[in-house]
Amino acid sequence: MRVLIVDDDHMSCKCLEQLIDWDAIGCESPRCAHNGAEALRCIAQERPDVVVSDVKMPVMDGRELCRQIYESYPEISLFFVSAYEDFQTAQLAIRYNVKGYVLKPLDRDTVYALQEMIRETVLLQESTSFYQKICDDGYRDVLKRAIEEKDREMVERIFRRAAQLQGKPGVKEISLWQHLITPLIDYKNTSLKMDYGMLFEAERRMQKQIMECAPEKRSGWLLWRYQEAMEQERPEGSPVVLEMQKVIRERFSSPDLDVNMLAGAFDMSPVYLGRLFLEQTGMKVTDYIQEKRLRFACDELQNGVKSVKEIAMLAGWRDAGYFNKVFRRSMGMTPGEYRERHWRQSVQKEGQEKL
Repeated sequence: MRVLIVDDDHMSCKCLEQLIDWDAIGCESPRCAHNGAEALRCIAQERPDVVVSDVKMPVMDGRELCRQIYESYPEISLFFVSAYEDFQTAQLAIRYNVKGYVLKPLDRDTVYALQEMIRETVLLQESTSFYQKICDDGYRDVLKRAIEEKDREMVERIFRRAAQLQGKPGVKEISLWQHLITPLIDYKNTSLKMDYGMLFEAERRMQKQIMECAPEKRSGWLLWRYQEAMEQERPEGSPVVLEMQKVIRERFSSPDLDVNMLAGAFDMSPVYLGRLFLEQTGMKVTDYIQEKRLRFACDELQNGVKSVKEIAMLAGWRDAGYFNKVFRRSMGMTPGEYRERHWRQSVQKEGQEKL
């Protein structure tokens, strides 16, 4: 943020220059002007964000400067510093939206009070500007590129700032999060080659889910979705199906794993997801899950000493009786018979090796 100090007292200018920690409040080192006319020339050239002005000055005083800034440069935040406190100046300050007013002489307490006023105004201006850029899709390409380049630091920095916007005046949270979801959808469209039906469903679900989160958790929830996208590879074929297979391999032991759970995880309808999986693999989702569970169960029966009931639970079945039924239908024998047959084969093989 650029700052202009306007005061005919050179010592007051020097005091404000040196005693305020401009860098700490997000501002550049200030420029100085010594009357209103000189200040207007500087404003036209430098376009400062903040003006700190005395009230009584030669050539053009602070009151006239205030009026001209209000009419020609309404985006500038103006602060008054004056040795005089009068009702007329206070009225002027209210009329022309002066952000703060402190009285001379300038001691450390007065300067600190002015510094805090400016700091709060700078933070609000930065937040407003950042929010406007998000809503104008100014960060759309930045965030999409950050996902593509796996720039986690950039994404985290933007989401930290987004979290700070919550509850601020003029910030519509629905609009904020909708615009931050858009770069993620763009990435899925161009990089993961998801079709439009899937993209529309994913965007709709994400918009609904983020507003169902507690306000303080929304930024973290969407950041997690960005991080998840950055971890995905870009394989040939349907990336969604490959990701589904990965999830099933990792979570088959959960009894809750089914096409509905996967649909929630991938932000699309169960019917669409099931059809896509069948087209790509030739198998139903339920059959693929069952195959992984049965393979795990067979390995445990061959190599472990756990009971059939324990194996059923570990493989993702809630009911051992149903596990027995599924196993027998698929393998042509019960789990106990499978274990016994494998044990006999192992014993015979060991005996032959000894001979």
